[in-house]
Amino acid sequence: MYSHGDGYLKINTYAGAGLLLIAFFVVVAAVVLSLGCADDGGTGVNESVDAHTLNDGMELSGQWDGSTVNASTGDSFSIRLEENPSTGYQWNLTTSDGIKIVEDEFEPPANEDVVGAAGFHIWTFRIMENGKQQIDAIYKRPWENVTGEEDTFSLTLEVDGDDVEYIYGTANVDNIEILVMESFPVQISVQATGYLSDGCTVIDEANITTEKTGNTFNIDIPTKRPKDAMCTQALVPFEINVPLDVYGLEKGNYTVDVNGVQDSFELQTDNVFE
Repeated sequence: MYSHGDGYLKINTYAGAGLLLIAFFVVVAAVVLSLGCADDGGTGVNESVDAHTLNDGMELSGQWDGSTVNASTGDSFSIRLEENPSTGYQWNLTTSDGIKIVEDEFEPPANEDVVGAAGFHIWTFRIMENGKQQIDAIYKRPWENVTGEEDTFSLTLEVDGDDVEYIYGTANVDNIEILVMESFPVQISVQATGYLSDGCTVIDEANITTEKTGNTFNIDIPTKRPKDAMCTQALVPFEINVPLDVYGLEKGNYTVDVNGVQDSFELQTDNVFE
């Protein structure tokens, strides 16, 4: 026969140790799980960058490739992609019309003594228009054809600009050049160059107007900028081509006036098929 007292004492001791061991494992598991969750959320990028809000002044890395972000008209941001021009490879970047590149620079490697080390290509953008905007880039040698195996980067912006007000102005044109194509009927366009007053101002291409009065073409090139945007004050050069409707014109001399800058051209024959 065994002693009930001794038996209960032994059973309680083992049970207590087992419960303590179970509690220990539960606590450890909870800590590991919480650390794992904290690590996933700490980057803000690795888990998912879809539908993130793009804050003014934000810099994006290659981890944002393929992402869609929410943004506001007038905000600026930058993209930083690794690039090694010493190998001949460069990023060829394009944007939709509502995105303006205000700065484009290459940051050399930190240790320039290391031959062939990669640096970073950095673009700074200003969002000028609402709606869906797009940025795409492909990493390749300029002289090589696209094969589909190249590294690429893409970013889609859903821009909310319903509350944005614009300040409209007139472009400061320094020079115009009349370009005549060697064809018949003759095709003519005007290349205007000048400077914009700051990093937020852009040519308002949708509202460029051309009016012909007598033998003079009057071209108005307007500008626009977000009213409340914080902008760099450095002058920004621009160049834009404006086609002229010259089909059917009689031979003679014609004047072109672009925001007060004038030049002229001559048609040797009537510009029409007989």
